[in-house]
Amino acid sequence: MAKIESNSTIIYLFVNRHDHYVVSHGISFQDFVWNLNIPLRHILLLSNRFDESEYHLHTQLDYVSSDQLPNLLKKDARQFGDFCWVDFEDVFDLDELDGHELAELLYLGHMKRHLVSPFYKKLNNRFAYLTSNDGWMNKIYFQNWNDFYTCLGSMIPYKMKGIQLNGLFGAFRKKKEYPFIEKVILQQLNSLMTEGLVISFQSVSPSRNQLAFPFFVVGDFYDMEEMLENYHSLSKPKGYLLFDKKAKIWSVSFEN
Repeated sequence: MAKIESNSTIIYLFVNRHDHYVVSHGISFQDFVWNLNIPLRHILLLSNRFDESEYHLHTQLDYVSSDQLPNLLKKDARQFGDFCWVDFEDVFDLDELDGHELAELLYLGHMKRHLVSPFYKKLNNRFAYLTSNDGWMNKIYFQNWNDFYTCLGSMIPYKMKGIQLNGLFGAFRKKKEYPFIEKVILQQLNSLMTEGLVISFQSVSPSRNQLAFPFFVVGDFYDMEEMLENYHSLSKPKGYLLFDKKAKIWSVSFEN
């Protein structure tokens, strides 16, 4: 078996546009929440408990309020095992859920797939977040794809801050050097993300004027061991995500 690269040095994305979800590797709960454009209000836990969560009598589920969310973010979500939730706006909205809706939510948390649409008017939820091993393989439903692009456009620069690229970052590691990646840039990768895309931070090609982050089409996987094996078998990238150090702009370049 090929040596498995640390999940902190790559991001894998498989986008299912029809069913509105993204399967990912290398993206943690903290990565996701800290890079949302609009902060979460509250989250309803579908498959686990948190020491500081609140119990909701009608649903008989725990929830994490906006006040408790910062404490949850300090935890390593991998310790929870199954960690599945949907966001919601107001605690009183939970009282409006009927038996069918509760059954659908429990199925979603248990099976990690939707029985019906995972978006509920009563909750006005933007996401359904499903994982058994956070950061290793996450499945996130997005009601609005703009949330996906804004999160990813912020997350890539955010993750770069914590990665030493062959000792070549130097002054580049200053926070101001990592601008947001605009949606129009990321949309150029749309067709590749529906095939299963890896963006690597380890194999970066640096020069005086730019950084080039290679990306590879690896296929659609739910088994991340298989995904990583396939990724490590590839030698030629499909293209590069480019950052111009002087102009402070991002672009995409495709290989022939």
